[in-house]
Amino acid sequence: MASAGYNSTWHHVEPLSLICDATSETLDAWTRQYILAFTGMALLALVAGHVVHIAHLSFLPEALVSVAFGALLGTILYFSTWGGESRGIDSDLEEVVFGFVLKYFCLPVIIFESGWSLRLRDFVSQFGYILLVAVLGTTVSILVVAQLIMATSDYHIIQDQKTAYAIACLISSTDPVATLSTFGSLNVDPLLFIMVFGESQINDAVAITIFQSLNSVKSSASIREMVLEVPVLLFGSAGLGLCLAVVFVIIFRISRIGHSASQAILFIIVSCYFTYALAEEVGMSGIITVLFNSILMGVYAPAHLSVESTTLASFLLKQLSSLADMTIFMLCGMSVVFVTWEGLVLGSWLCLLCLVGRAAAIFPCCMISNVIKHFVGKRLPAERKNNISWKHQFMMWHSGLRGGISLLLAKELGTWVDIGNGRDVKEQIVDATFLLVCAYLLVFGGTTGMFLRLVGLPLGDQVPEGVSLYDAADKPGFAWRGLDFFRARLLKPLLIGNR
Repeated sequence: MASAGYNSTWHHVEPLSLICDATSETLDAWTRQYILAFTGMALLALVAGHVVHIAHLSFLPEALVSVAFGALLGTILYFSTWGGESRGIDSDLEEVVFGFVLKYFCLPVIIFESGWSLRLRDFVSQFGYILLVAVLGTTVSILVVAQLIMATSDYHIIQDQKTAYAIACLISSTDPVATLSTFGSLNVDPLLFIMVFGESQINDAVAITIFQSLNSVKSSASIREMVLEVPVLLFGSAGLGLCLAVVFVIIFRISRIGHSASQAILFIIVSCYFTYALAEEVGMSGIITVLFNSILMGVYAPAHLSVESTTLASFLLKQLSSLADMTIFMLCGMSVVFVTWEGLVLGSWLCLLCLVGRAAAIFPCCMISNVIKHFVGKRLPAERKNNISWKHQFMMWHSGLRGGISLLLAKELGTWVDIGNGRDVKEQIVDATFLLVCAYLLVFGGTTGMFLRLVGLPLGDQVPEGVSLYDAADKPGFAWRGLDFFRARLLKPLLIGNR
């Protein structure tokens, strides 16, 4: 069965040499022109993002600004002779470039930075509830959306049930890039952040596992095999990430590379790309592997760095992550040149159906979580104050943004979708996904701050700097006590020593 990572073989795309069919001199000219156009538009996007920030236009997310400039860039390239003939941007070539840049340049550093700066106790304490929403909730969302797609098949072009489930998988993948981009600038309530952040990272394992199984050439995987694949992928990826982090920190300790700040910081940055690529190569999820790798490195690597070096490393990771964010959303925006009317119709339906599917996932799972928290709270009083209130539940539903991952999965759909529906539908699915990404960024990303204020959840300056879910005096739970024991007896002596 295909892995849930992004190690697609691009089985439906011709070799790059056949797609381009050009001399090396022509390819060099095209590359130069594309880079010049893209970086020029990126400079404008940076300036526009700054203007949006200082003007306090909270209804306009910086991610959407990047999408808009990407759309402008795609339109200009489409109608110009740069990068090839006028009206001649090849969708297959665009797919290859989009996939490569997203998977191997942007995602690793974005996910690594989010884990590096994570509050560990908050994440560990809520991990079980995050798994409930990310695994059970995503499965429910896929089932609901797929059935609704079939129920409304008279009003759009999707007629095949397998295609409906594939679409449900790719749009049920809550995008960590879009979520972090929106929440990162708002400084939201810590419980809301950790739940939305954790779900956006973990739910990809479920959605992508089922998607790749449906999208594989043979597609012979049974439901039982897909169910078994999810925990294998989740815990296998987490284990691989933690093991690699241990190796990297031991290298820090033995080599004393921390004495050279520049080399140490470069090691940290390069390690996230190595971790992601290795995970994809062995069939694990690069996202989950890098997440757990960065969490452990964020705890133990700073012990081998000076305070100034740690601050500089965090700063550089943040800036690289922001650059990768912008790159992804600009590439998403370039897809505007391929949009068709049928794609817009399908996209409008998906926008509505996705809301229903997310509601069916979030609210029941949060209710179950609160029941568990009620019983846990009898032993751990601190847990009672961290119930997932209706305000948190509404904002979790509201925060189900989609982004580059959904668009990439849509582009990876095989030719079987055209056969199953009796007509060419793949491009319309890509168009619909693009519309979904943009609409959700505008409607939900742009109103996050407004709805946080309406429901009465703190944000911005209302959330104290460095605040966490638990005070030092709060009685820890079983998971945290076990982890603390493991850290004190094994990890600290192994990774830090007696300092």
